[in-house]
Amino acid sequence: MPPSTGLANAIVTGLVTGSIVALGAIGLALVYNIAEVPNFAHGELLMLGAYMALLVNKPATVPVFELLTQAQAARELTAVGFAVLFLLAAGSALAAVYLLGGMPALKGSWWPGDPSSALALGVHLAVAAVLGVLVVVGFPSIWTGLLLSALMLAWIAPFLEKVIFQKFRAKDASLATMLIVTLGLSFVLRFGTQAFYGGQVRTYVVPQVGSVFGYDVGLSAAKFFDLYVTGSGITMHVIDTGPNPDQAMFTATYSWLAALALLAATVGVAFAAYRWRSGGAEGYGTGHTVGPKLTAALAGIVTFVALLFALSGGGTVPDSSAFSTRIRLSLMRASVVVIAVVMMGLLHFLLQETKLGKAMRASSDNIDLAKITGINTDRVMMATWIIAGAFAAVGGVMLGVLFAQLTVNMGFFLLLPMFAGVILGGLQSVYGAILGSYIVGLSMDVGIYAIPDIGSVYRIPIAFAILFVVLLVKPEGITGG
Repeated sequence: MPPSTGLANAIVTGLVTGSIVALGAIGLALVYNIAEVPNFAHGELLMLGAYMALLVNKPATVPVFELLTQAQAARELTAVGFAVLFLLAAGSALAAVYLLGGMPALKGSWWPGDPSSALALGVHLAVAAVLGVLVVVGFPSIWTGLLLSALMLAWIAPFLEKVIFQKFRAKDASLATMLIVTLGLSFVLRFGTQAFYGGQVRTYVVPQVGSVFGYDVGLSAAKFFDLYVTGSGITMHVIDTGPNPDQAMFTATYSWLAALALLAATVGVAFAAYRWRSGGAEGYGTGHTVGPKLTAALAGIVTFVALLFALSGGGTVPDSSAFSTRIRLSLMRASVVVIAVVMMGLLHFLLQETKLGKAMRASSDNIDLAKITGINTDRVMMATWIIAGAFAAVGGVMLGVLFAQLTVNMGFFLLLPMFAGVILGGLQSVYGAILGSYIVGLSMDVGIYAIPDIGSVYRIPIAFAILFVVLLVKPEGITGG
């Protein structure tokens, strides 16, 4: 009898859920900290991002755009349709740059130093053209839809800031007023999308099989990672449910000595990496983009994975075991975590190592002081919304892929977990928002596992119960600013 899913599976599922929540919460935290907008319409930005991907993935289901598809093949575009896609992608990239400061921004005013106007304009046009070509060549892949969606939300979000929120901020609107404005905008976006697309549930076309180094790999089919604990050691058995019947992919047995060696080596390398990055025993280290804790985590993960294969011995599934559990994961679900982590890494680099990132951090601390010191806070504001829009788009598309359906309410249902993640982590820290989001995701899925009788409908209340407990102990949030 195969093992059943347990706590380990709930933790993995919680990490996937937390990644989706984090992609939305990052933009929510950035906008609140810098633009001082409690954006209750942020869920609708995720929803818009999810629907924008349909322009590439399923163009025949998009009103008006369906006229540009070939009648005999719903997922094929006419030449005019491909031209429109190219213009949407390239135009969105240029529009995002334009919103940083108009034509001077297109001519390089936001670049460091004093670049040639012709050179900067040429680079912007070339990059926009490359992005347009990528969207056309990649049609109708869901990943190409993800790219187009991110490009479009990267100008739609700052455009909303420019035409709506900036006007209210100029009139010194109170926080309560801004909250009502964002609520009103959320209804406009949600029901406007419903009026255009209709109220029916939509889905993406996601490939079932992909090619990796010449081998066909099931992308959507679940992979079962079965773990067996016996008196002689630990056995890991990986099953691919894509083929019919199910096919064993990998079986490895680790003796208790090998398991202890793996654990000791992982902890040792992680500790050594931490000491090295922090400056050793003398403590003379300086700040790094990849700090001591992150270095230790990365070194530990790499060591663990490498030794996992190096120390594995061929084995078979045991007839009996003292303990067994199963983790259910597909490559598509794993890609959600990978994409989220990569985007967080890019954001971390931007905040720590670029002039724009330093300006964003200064504006977050004190926007008036930042303005006095010569920082172009209007450009920082636009850049913040561009980043928030792009993250929201990726989160929306990943949410549609994860749950295999798109509805106009999908972003609204995720809004409360996003706010819970931001508040739990600490309102003044984007890193706190990331940490809080993963705690929210884990609490939702682990909570359902721990209390199975209450049902999945109580996933969000469980997260808020954790939120209340943490805030009673530490009202300023986990990171405390």
